[in-house]
Amino acid sequence: MADRRFTDLELERSLAGDLSPARTTALSAEATPADRARLAELEAEHAAFLGSVDVELEVRRIEQRAARYAPEPRQRWRSWLRWLAPVGTLAAAAAVLVFFLGKKAAPERLGDDDLRTKGDDISLVIHGEDHQLSTGDTVTPGTKIRFEVQGGKQGFIAIVGIDGSHMTTVYYPYGAHDATAIGLDNRLLPSAIQLDATPGDETFYALFSLRPFALDPVVPALNGETALPAGIVMSRVVLHKK
Repeated sequence: MADRRFTDLELERSLAGDLSPARTTALSAEATPADRARLAELEAEHAAFLGSVDVELEVRRIEQRAARYAPEPRQRWRSWLRWLAPVGTLAAAAAVLVFFLGKKAAPERLGDDDLRTKGDDISLVIHGEDHQLSTGDTVTPGTKIRFEVQGGKQGFIAIVGIDGSHMTTVYYPYGAHDATAIGLDNRLLPSAIQLDATPGDETFYALFSLRPFALDPVVPALNGETALPAGIVMSRVVLHKK
């Protein structure tokens, strides 16, 4: 990932026309050869995928899934699909399918009181002062960063960091003992943090659950002492500080 500035999720969103204007501009100007190669691979995969499915049937299934799981009214999804319909192109249908389905259809039955979340339901993105940071990147003390938590469900979130001295810090909500609610909109968390001078790797964890949870039982799991409590999923990014 050292030669990649954009995650697969961002590239997928670019193909679906769902990437933010700022990141779209950055993708055009800052994409590395590895980013462009991966984007070409994803385009080829999506073309092959779309060639193997009945687009109209899948769009109808998407409407049904949106009505069943999305907390927002069904009318919003229908109006969006009606907006796409006049375009009349495969690209428009591809945007819908890529955004909702990816390369495989998600299972309809979640079970366990809906506490099992798919792996792509939580993704931690760290924004540096002028570009996105990925696992393995090197940063310097004093660097300011912001956290973004990408996902498709509302629930409860916390951001925890463990630095090179094994000190644990709850960055969001800062210093709290419990996770805080997060909705579907504006997943870029408020306020930036400034990295201190502790050398070595610092690991940042985004912790997510559909239900409220306390952080005290979770921290030992981050240190490898226990298993992660049921119903909580995580995404992590490791930065090297020197």
